[in-house]
Amino acid sequence: MAAEYSTMQTAVTLNTLTPGKLVVNGKVVDNAGYLTYHRQRISATIDALGRTGANKVVELGAHPWAMTALLVDDLRFEILATVSAEEVTNWPDDIGVAARTCDITTAEGNRARFTNYSANLERTIFDIEERPDTIAACEIIEHMIRSPHILLLNINHWLPIGGNLIVTTPNGAQFSNPFRRKSHSPAYRCNAYERHAFLYTLNELLDLIGLCGFDIIESGYWDVYKRTGPGSSLDALSRLPGTYFKDKFKKTIYCLARKSEEVQTLPRPPLIYDPRGKWELIEPRS
Repeated sequence: MAAEYSTMQTAVTLNTLTPGKLVVNGKVVDNAGYLTYHRQRISATIDALGRTGANKVVELGAHPWAMTALLVDDLRFEILATVSAEEVTNWPDDIGVAARTCDITTAEGNRARFTNYSANLERTIFDIEERPDTIAACEIIEHMIRSPHILLLNINHWLPIGGNLIVTTPNGAQFSNPFRRKSHSPAYRCNAYERHAFLYTLNELLDLIGLCGFDIIESGYWDVYKRTGPGSSLDALSRLPGTYFKDKFKKTIYCLARKSEEVQTLPRPPLIYDPRGKWELIEPRS
């Protein structure tokens, strides 16, 4: 479906002072490496948020605060809250819900204060005090290890009817590197949520989001990460016309969606689930 959003001009706050360091709750955060790698993806995400007319934003998976800072620097957006869990525990069990004030000063000198909720998004349905019009869930759903539908049911719970959602995630259908000589799976990490658990095809992602009460407004493929070495030859293939080449050679998939109904329980398991499981918040098959 074609996008219904109007195009808006970027309105980033300019600061004449020498750029400083990102500071979160009084501590300098060095995310230069992360920002260098992800800058194109974050820029594409912010452009997409602008097309939705987003204003009051809740960001999921804020660490390491790179996109958070750039959203703070953009006058179109107000960060109401963030949700993450890394600062509380290294383990994916139910950890309850905690809230604390986050005070961030960007490298451009802009400052914001908002609530950071610490919770397990795929184990716990919980309330937030804020009333966003948009949720950004970018590069987070691939880290869920158990029940990504619960993450999306939380988002449905927080948004009003007509509220917007943006999801970005690595493209699970891509022919990523024909020259690879080791497993494409990421290395094991000491924190389970630092590792990609599942990579979605576009169809699988749209199926999951649609089941959770959202209408798909815009979706597709982005080429926002540079390839290096022999794999860089695949960049030209990603630009060839036709869906096949996008599906196989673009690295990122994205979806803009709008909440159309309140959903508390899914009518069936998503395509990516083993239907034999006793899933929470999914109606059992007769």
